[in-house]
Amino acid sequence: MLNENEIKDYFLLVNSHAKKELGQNFLINETTSSNIVDSLEVKSSDKVLEIGPGLGALTYFLVNKSEKYTAVEYDEKFVEFLNKNFKKTNLKVVKNNILKFKDFEFNKVIGNLPYYISTDILEFLIKNFEHLEVGVFMVQKEFFERITTPNKRDKTPLNYMLEYMFDVKKLFLVKKNEFFPQPTIDSVVFKIIRKNEKEFRFAGFLNKIITISFINRRKNLNNNLKGLIKDEDIRNKIFNDSNISPLARAEDLNLNDFINLANNVLKEGIINL
Repeated sequence: MLNENEIKDYFLLVNSHAKKELGQNFLINETTSSNIVDSLEVKSSDKVLEIGPGLGALTYFLVNKSEKYTAVEYDEKFVEFLNKNFKKTNLKVVKNNILKFKDFEFNKVIGNLPYYISTDILEFLIKNFEHLEVGVFMVQKEFFERITTPNKRDKTPLNYMLEYMFDVKKLFLVKKNEFFPQPTIDSVVFKIIRKNEKEFRFAGFLNKIITISFINRRKNLNNNLKGLIKDEDIRNKIFNDSNISPLARAEDLNLNDFINLANNVLKEGIINL
């Protein structure tokens, strides 16, 4: 992998610079890169997806370890760099926005997620990657604290879906001085491990119920769910069967409340998975 001076030389060579607004902070600690990849526990039979490989800090430790290894990179100059430097490996580089990527067959995903799009990426993975077993991600420390907060008032649909679908484990802190250019805050590497008993199609419906419930945090559940369940009598029955007040707000509910709500909507037969 490249060190700080080599990264500087690379940008001089291509007459460019790291774009902080796109979260382009490059890991320069080889031990940390190796530890991140080791946390994914790649087996030869795995299908591995890397998100935003950049200049290959993780790629260097991932190549030739698995049956299938694809990296999705949006920046053309990094695509060229990866294709040139890893051309004799099993790496396939796809130039694309990860949110528009359509191959969902991967069972393991890894990446350093840009702050401005971390929520979107995790939601995209949860909604689309039915076979996802393990993910290892590096995110800004404050972002990790938000998606794992125990405070119901601060939770979002992503918090609930991570809790429902995965065991989430904080692995280690990565100090800001381990990057070039240096970001303003530290990062956290965390791991998600699929709870195998969770049915993917129901999870998708549960996510829909939670998202609609949060569509306007200031409105009560009865108002937010009107668009999905138009009949007032049926809505009242669902709330009653779920032991939830129609006047409650989404932030008043816990994960089990949302699960009960989703199951009781399905029991009414007005929506099918």
